[in-house]
Amino acid sequence: MAENPSNFVRDWISANVQSASTDVGAIETRVAEIAERLKAASREAEIPQDDPELAPDLLRDLIHAAIQPRANRNHGGGE
Repeated sequence: MAENPSNFVRDWISANVQSASTDVGAIETRVAEIAERLKAASREAEIPQDDPELAPDLLRDLIHAAIQPRANRNHGGGE
């Protein structure tokens, strides 16, 4: 039986994607490249490619969030 797709996607992103401060165009290019690597890894792990966890928009959002710098996290408050 194949691994749980949701766990696979989140674990793979956690292990393979680091945040970076890059211009928006470069981030979009990087997101697309990472999404292709993730899809290839999911095929190797025998994750059904029609699983909703592998939907392009969802992958893009998850990868994009993982890349975004987290500089503002320590600036709590009510702003």
